[in-house]
Order: sequence, then structure tokens, then C-alpha cells
Amino acid sequence: MGLFDKIKSKFVSDDGTFTPPEASFATRPDTVYAPVSGVLIPLEEVNDEIISAGLIGNGYGILPTGNGVLYSPVNGRIGATTVTNHSIGIATHEGIEVLIHIGIGTVNMKGKGFKRLVEANDEVHAGQPIMLFDVDAIKLAGHDEVIACVISNPDAFAKIRHVGASGTLIGDRPLVKIGDPLLVAKK
Repeated sequence: MGLFDKIKSKFVSDDGTFTPPEASFATRPDTVYAPVSGVLIPLEEVNDEIISAGLIGNGYGILPTGNGVLYSPVNGRIGATTVTNHSIGIATHEGIEVLIHIGIGTVNMKGKGFKRLVEANDEVHAGQPIMLFDVDAIKLAGHDEVIACVISNPDAFAKIRHVGASGTLIGDRPLVKIGDPLLVAKK
């Protein structure tokens, strides 16, 4: 068995099901971390009137790079899932409500290209894989693949600081990796 086979066997079960590895990073209870690696964009530039107006919350858009695994950006409890698996909500024990919406118009895909790894009321920890998504399927369906990661209850906090930054830029935009701090909520 070669090195590639040894690595692959760690993440693929005997029935051929892919199990993504967990991400490990230090966390703080007042911080929301990047659920995917990608290029950060301001919500105002997301090509959706509801998201860009901040009606679903305060946060960032992320153009994903990488393997199509969405990781929990916080420690908390899964609060809301959708039948189409294109969005998911997580509530922290500190009262931060995080909503992650994968793609624009992806509700019309009726779940094709998405696989949820958790259920409503499951306890999750930051870095735990919670959803699989197929970027190519999203693009082939004619949808924008941007992922919105927002605090959906911003009025519960005195201030939400946008701290997503990186020394690496792509087209004048920061490149973030899974586990990089994005938002800090202060009471």
C-alpha cells in the first residue's frame, strides 16, 4: 500500500463514503471563524439583494477554494437546517447565532450537490465538518458559489468587529483559510 492509499484509507470508509477530516484551530467564545478557505468579499458585493442588504445578518461572503467541505465556525448547537441543505444555522452557548448560506439561488438545486453531516439540535465544535457541497455542480447549475457566513442576530450585540484579514491577497482581497477569525461579537 502506497502513501496515497494510506492517506485515502483514513478518509474513505469501506463502503466508499468520504469522511472529511476535522480542522483543528484555537477558538474564543466571542469569535466566528472561517468555515471554508477562500477569498473574502464584503456582503455588500454579494450578488443577492437580501444578503447584500444585510437582511440575513452581519458578516462576509467567501468565494470558496478547496475541497467542498463546510466546517463549523463556532462551538454550539445546530439550530436550523434546510431540506435542500444549502444553508445551516448554529447557535453558540454565548448567544451568537451564525447562519451559513452556500451559493446564490442554490435552493433551486433541491439538494443536489449538497450533503449535510449533522442534524438539528446536534452539538458541534469549531472545525467539525458539517456539510459537503459540490462547487462544480453549483456552477453547472448556473449559480454563484459564494458562501455567506453571518451573525444573524447582530442586534443582540453592542458591536460586531470584522477581523477577517490575511497577508495573502488575490485581486486586492484577503485569502482566508479554515479557522481564520472573521467576526468578533461584543456585548
